[in-house]
Amino acid sequence: MRLLHRMMIPVLLGVVCGCTPQATTPPAAAASEDPLAIEDKPPNAEGQPMLDDLARVARDADRIVVVEHSYRYDTNEGINSGTPPAERRYRDVVLANADKQPFLATLEGIDPYVSMWTAACIFEPHHRFEFYKGNKRTHTLVVCFQCNQLEWDGAKHPVPQAFYAGLAPFIQSLGMQPERDWQALARL
Repeated sequence: MRLLHRMMIPVLLGVVCGCTPQATTPPAAAASEDPLAIEDKPPNAEGQPMLDDLARVARDADRIVVVEHSYRYDTNEGINSGTPPAERRYRDVVLANADKQPFLATLEGIDPYVSMWTAACIFEPHHRFEFYKGNKRTHTLVVCFQCNQLEWDGAKHPVPQAFYAGLAPFIQSLGMQPERDWQALARL
């Protein structure tokens, strides 16, 4: 259902703006490979630098703290107040030494293809990766699995389309959930 909503956004925007959708003919190679392909551009690996940078940061870190947490919009107080509620940490997992290997393997397994599609929802992250060297936090990666967006203070490269679906099983392996009823959880 969520995919249907995402697919309808460009159509609705076109109607509101008075635009008329134009059909384009994909190149012969793309059409023969996948007749249901949405994009008419050939495969690319533009997301590989982002994956490489993230893996480098993970390898260099003494430890990685993965946090599942609340977000300011999970409660009405966060929406209607100038002061957001304090973050609630639902689960923390520390990855050090060999514990980092599953995360690195996950990054290696993600397809580096970058799509030109963008999410059209509100960024409400509930997962954070904190990278530490000694007592100093060197980098932070904040992920929203609901809208497939992230904020990272590392290198600025395009994010692979498969990043979120590829990272979700790793999050689950830590006893966390990529998506859940965050509002109900915040009321507990």
